[in-house]
Amino acid sequence: MKYIICLIALLSLFPSTKIISQNTTDYNIIGSAYLKNQSYDFLRKLCDEAGGRLVGSENNEKALLILKSELEKIGISSRFEAFNMPGWFRGDDEVEMIQPVKRKFRAMALGFVDSTPPIEAEAVFVKYGLDENYENLNVEGKVVIVTQEAPKEKEPPLRYECIAVASKHGAKAVLFINEKSGNLLIDGVTNFQGNKSLIPAYTITYEEGNWLRRLLGNGLSPKMKIVTRSYCKPISTNNAIVTFPGKVKSKIVIGAHFDSWDLGQGAVDNGHGTAVLFDLCRILKECSPENYYTIECVWFNAEELGLWGSKKYMESHKNDSIIAMINMDMIGSPTGFNAMGFDEFKPFFEKMVKDLNGFNMSDGVSSSPWTNSDHMYFMFEGIPSFTLAGHLEKDMYYYYHDFGDTFDKTNKRVFSDAAAIVTLLVNKLANDRTLKFRIRTKAEMKDILIKHNLDKKLKRQGEWQFGD
Repeated sequence: MKYIICLIALLSLFPSTKIISQNTTDYNIIGSAYLKNQSYDFLRKLCDEAGGRLVGSENNEKALLILKSELEKIGISSRFEAFNMPGWFRGDDEVEMIQPVKRKFRAMALGFVDSTPPIEAEAVFVKYGLDENYENLNVEGKVVIVTQEAPKEKEPPLRYECIAVASKHGAKAVLFINEKSGNLLIDGVTNFQGNKSLIPAYTITYEEGNWLRRLLGNGLSPKMKIVTRSYCKPISTNNAIVTFPGKVKSKIVIGAHFDSWDLGQGAVDNGHGTAVLFDLCRILKECSPENYYTIECVWFNAEELGLWGSKKYMESHKNDSIIAMINMDMIGSPTGFNAMGFDEFKPFFEKMVKDLNGFNMSDGVSSSPWTNSDHMYFMFEGIPSFTLAGHLEKDMYYYYHDFGDTFDKTNKRVFSDAAAIVTLLVNKLANDRTLKFRIRTKAEMKDILIKHNLDKKLKRQGEWQFGD
């Protein structure tokens, strides 16, 4: 009898088989993320062989084929899911100062600027581009210059709003001065609905924009010539999807936008998310191929032109049982989790932070929803949506939407950090049957968005879906 008692006592010192199994999976996931990193080399191939991935371009289509091929090489099958959207194609546009000196500006058209006859007109500085800034100014037939510095004690206007105000006052075009120095641009769209811009709109550098401001301040009247060859045209493109079937059909979607602007290579925005999602698929196949919930990894296209990939995905999958969404947009080395207003998940994330003691999780757990990335339409449907806080070195984010967003700015360690933590997160969400994935009603989501002061911004950009 005493031997049986001793054996029971000895066994009690060891954790249960279930705990051992889960710990083994955790260690395998982390080990694979660091020891077998494939995201870095994948992104190098994507950036160097396809370049910037503006949706609708040959580069974007080539990059999708590279993604599919590289997934096949590691034994993972993917599928393309087509959708139609308003497209935009960059032409050989020109912005030039022709008086008092001739100077071709470093400028880029904003998305959905359509081709127009050449414009030759005087420039006028209208500060922040607010309606009140046009008082006592005659801008009829002229080119207005708008600073993107934030006005004091006022909400910064959206570029779409500035364009609408300029058009209302009779301006022929808008030039937005980048607020960052260093001969940088910051591209973007003129509106979120895919409509042709009311008038041509360009981003210009801080240095050349302030040159114009000085000339105007000294009583001179610089004259501009603008030739817009970019154009709008409907397109068909694809999202890329990998599905890991679970024991039940209810699924967790992990998303990252695949497209980028065409100025650079889209290495950080959003090559980071694109590559981490690639490695997440590899690690899941290796370490956690069978889960309770289905896991669906989606490379959303056309985020930069207005979130079209995620919008169309939600339209096509509105009858699916989607219980949660994780979005990776410009993901860095994770430093915390954001429950995005779905506060019941905070204890889950707090436990994860505690368990990740060997990582720098200094930002802990927050619950502050934000918009204008691919989680937005999931959030609108009341689906619990999560993002991560993360650290990026200055070189990684400084060249946002500009020529400098290139592969040489990336760091292999960042991909390993992100792949390890996000894959752990996905594995735990997909196998924790104690979690209650409750879909919010429209009324509940409206209250959450208003609570976090997102209603005004969404209304301004025409994306509010919750009534008055």
